[in-house]
Amino acid sequence: MKDGLQPWEMMREAKDALGIAALQRIYVVGVKSLYKQMKNPDYAGETHKPVIQRVRMMLHDLNNAGASELARAMLNYMAVPLEVHVVPNASARPDKDNMQDECLDDYPCLVALHDAIRSGQDVRAIESLAEEVKREVDETVVAYRNEQEGR
Repeated sequence: MKDGLQPWEMMREAKDALGIAALQRIYVVGVKSLYKQMKNPDYAGETHKPVIQRVRMMLHDLNNAGASELARAMLNYMAVPLEVHVVPNASARPDKDNMQDECLDDYPCLVALHDAIRSGQDVRAIESLAEEVKREVDETVVAYRNEQEGR
């Protein structure tokens, strides 16, 4: 599993998988710059922050600036070639005071999704609306679970 790799290790693995020439074409930088992104900063003298690390910093800053929807959209854009979609780690948190209101809260976004589908909107808009529906339904399920467990 590759999940624990450091950014410089990811760049090195990408070079091994695609070759240095492919990385040059993708990033439009020289070989030296690419190799500096593949060096362990703990032991190497001159290194460059790997591109993947810079993208992560941008996503972090976007999230902190209140643009989390844009950050998620960027992640989902990058995830398309893998046929995956980004979902939050945290469990849903109900945002209404009672079960009835939480159930009713599901409808507006579901109607918006269906209206968007019927009007032939762009797939990206449909996917975004679908994510909103899923979040709302997850909130309802958590509220129901909490109610059943007496919380």
